[in-house]
Amino acid sequence: MTAAVQLPAAAPVDPAAPAAQRARGRVVEVAASLLASLDYTGAAARLPAATRVQVSRLRHAVKLATRPAATSLAVPVPEPALGSTPADVAAAVGRWAAAQPWAQLDPGPVGWVYLLCFRDPATGEHEPYRGKGAGGQYAGHYIGWTRHLVRRVMREHRNPNWSGRGRLVRVALAAGLTFELAWVEYPATRSRERRIKNQGSAYRRCPLCRGIGAPLDPVAVMAAALADHGARQPIPPDPDRLVRRRELP
Repeated sequence: MTAAVQLPAAAPVDPAAPAAQRARGRVVEVAASLLASLDYTGAAARLPAATRVQVSRLRHAVKLATRPAATSLAVPVPEPALGSTPADVAAAVGRWAAAQPWAQLDPGPVGWVYLLCFRDPATGEHEPYRGKGAGGQYAGHYIGWTRHLVRRVMREHRNPNWSGRGRLVRVALAAGLTFELAWVEYPATRSRERRIKNQGSAYRRCPLCRGIGAPLDPVAVMAAALADHGARQPIPPDPDRLVRRRELP
C-alpha cells in the first residue's frame, strides 16, 4: 500500500504583477535617461542647490534599482499613468525619492556643505596646495559646513587673520593661492559633510576642475536656495560663533 504524496499548492500568480514590474522598469529607465542627459550636457551643475540635492537622491535610487542582484525595488515606485510624458514620470520619481527614509535629513542643525577649489591667482588655473617637507600636505580642495554661507566664505575664509576653523584655507592663502566657491549642497547637516569627506576624491565633485561649471557667487547662491525653500526668516546665528564671542575678554 502506498501513501499518496501531497504536493504543496502552487502560489497564486497575480496577473497584474508583470505589468506592474514593467511599469516600474519604465520609471527607472526614464529616470536613468534623465540623469544621463543632465551629465552629458553639464546642466546638473547649473541647477538650483535644492534641485541638485534631489538629483543626487534620484541617482542613488536608480543605482539601487539597477544593481544586477536586484530583481525588484525595495519600496514601491509610483506607476506612471497612461499617456504620461517623461517630465511627468521624472516629477513622480522625484517626489517618490524625496519621501523615502534614506532621503531625509540627518538630525542636527541645518546648513550648507560647500567645496572650495584652490586656484593660482596669476593664471586662474587649479593649483593644489603643497606642504613643505617630504611628507607635506597636498590638497586641491577644502570641504566645510556652515550655517551662513556668505559670512563663512567672504568674511572668514577670505580673512587671513581668521583664527577659527579652516586652517587649510589659511595656509593655502599664505602660500600665495586663492580659492573659488565651486559647489554647495543645501540643506545639509554636519553628518552629511562627514559622509562627503569620507567618500574622498573632491575632484569628482568640483565642476571647475571637470570643466562643467563656473565659480559660484555665495550671495546669489544663498539667496536662490533660501527662496527655493520658501525661507523668509533671518538665518539663525551660528552657535559656534556665539561661543567664540563669549570666550573673548
